[in-house]
Amino acid sequence: MKSLTRVFAAFLLAITIAFGGFSGNAHAQSPVGANVNVSIDANKTIEQILGLITSTQKFQMVIANQTGSPLTRVGGYNSLSNWVLGDVPPLTAQYRDWTENGAGYFTFASNYAVGNTGKFFQFGASWPPIGRRKINLCARNENGNSPANACWDAMTNADDKNLVNGQFTARAIMANNNGRVQWIYQVK
Repeated sequence: MKSLTRVFAAFLLAITIAFGGFSGNAHAQSPVGANVNVSIDANKTIEQILGLITSTQKFQMVIANQTGSPLTRVGGYNSLSNWVLGDVPPLTAQYRDWTENGAGYFTFASNYAVGNTGKFFQFGASWPPIGRRKINLCARNENGNSPANACWDAMTNADDKNLVNGQFTARAIMANNNGRVQWIYQVK
C-alpha cells in the first residue's frame, strides 16, 4: 500500500510540474490559452477589429497588423512580468487575455520590426503597483532591446498615441471592454 501511495504522489507531482503548477515568478501570467490570430484587412477600423475579438480575463493586449509585412518581435524590456505577444503575421490581429497572479501588476515593452523595411515600432504597457496604468508607442528604427527599454522609460500616461514612421502609421490606445482593460496597438 505504501508503494502505491508513493507512485500516486510521484505521478501527481509530475503532472503538477508538467502543467506549470509551480512558478518561480510571483507575477507569472495565467493566460487563457495561446495567442489568438484573427484575419483582418487593411481597411477595417479598429472598432471593427475589436468586434472580432473576445475577452475573458482582466487584461487584454491586441496588436492589429494591417500591413503586408510581418511584425517581428526583435527585442523587449520586461520590468515586471513578460511581454505577452510574439510575431504578428501580415493582415492579422493577434491578441491575448490574461490575469496577473500575486500582486496583479506588470510593466513591459517590446520592439517590432515591420518586415525587412528598416522600420520599427515599440509598444509599452503598464499596470503599475503605484501610480496609474500607461501605454506608449515609439518609432526608433533600431533592432534589439534598447529601443523597447527607451520606450518603456518614456511611458507617462494612458493617452492615445499616434506616430508616422516612413510609409507606416501606428496608433496605441487603451480601452475598456466590459470591465477588462485593453492595450491596443495598430500598425497600417
